[in-house]
Amino acid sequence: MSPTFCISTLLRAGRRSTVRSSSLPTTHHQHQQLRHKHQVRVILTRDLPEGQMRGMYAGEVHNVAAGYARNYLVPKKMAVYATQVNFERCGLIDPDIAAKEEAAQQKLLSEDEDENEDLKAADLLRRYLRNKTVRMIRNVDANVPTMCHPGHVSAANLREKLSKQLKIDLEEHESIRILNEPMMGLEEKDDQELMRLIRDMDRVDVAVEKMGEEGELEEDGGEADESVADEVLAASQSGDEGTKDCDTKIKQLGDYLAKITLAGGYVVPLKFRVERR
Repeated sequence: MSPTFCISTLLRAGRRSTVRSSSLPTTHHQHQQLRHKHQVRVILTRDLPEGQMRGMYAGEVHNVAAGYARNYLVPKKMAVYATQVNFERCGLIDPDIAAKEEAAQQKLLSEDEDENEDLKAADLLRRYLRNKTVRMIRNVDANVPTMCHPGHVSAANLREKLSKQLKIDLEEHESIRILNEPMMGLEEKDDQELMRLIRDMDRVDVAVEKMGEEGELEEDGGEADESVADEVLAASQSGDEGTKDCDTKIKQLGDYLAKITLAGGYVVPLKFRVERR
């Protein structure tokens, strides 16, 4: 065996040994970092004026390294693991659970505030429109002076009139629905009577629609069964919010009633009059 071979072999072996030995501390250090990152929650049972957790006191909940809790705090009875049983033994409330409950309560309060805002907006609009009748001026047919010609009054026309004349801008999800029959003495009716007319309008419409789908219109009297209509109305009103404007087109002169559905499903009556130009 030549000296050159021995030296080169030893050098290669030394390099391999160096590589292996240098890689071991890195791997060990990485494992230490992983262990250090693993933390557990503990409830302190004693004040800790000194050491790693100085300035912390009994009854507080903290996240600490798992090894620190396992090897030091728990054996020396300075802390216990933050389990539900230990919270109950210590007479404490888990701050994480308390925070979640508080967040849920705040969310409910926020939703209630939003609902109250919708209710206030509806009540304000109802009071504002109470003594107002929106006037819609149209040309009439020379042969039939009680009929608009050309043109008509639609929900879109009312929406535009509210915006331009009364500065009331309805949102896209807020809708207008028109009772398509003229009404006598509309200005003399109070809020309760107007709301009853709106409920009757909804009840009749949904009942007729339901019976039309079933092909079972009543022949004796022509009136829908009121109990069935009430059930259908209750189901339909849950989806009032977000509905589109109705397609009704008014061509006859007279006083009419419309229903404005606002955010939150709140309903406001709107009186309007179709007049001859």
